[in-house]
Amino acid sequence: MSYQIILNGVPQTFRDIDDAAERAKRISLEFGGVLVKVFDAESGQIAFTIKSTRKKD
Repeated sequence: MSYQIILNGVPQTFRDIDDAAERAKRISLEFGGVLVKVFDAESGQIAFTIKSTRKKD
């Protein structure tokens, strides 16, 4: 199974769910706590969402 994060129309694909989650956390933190959706690359369905509650240092 693989996972995708689509940022500015460009998909980033990850084979490992932990890698996808870590990247989503970083994106959310970088953009001030925005909601980041991670999709199942095969079905296109949302696999999970992440929203950072920490503030950027």
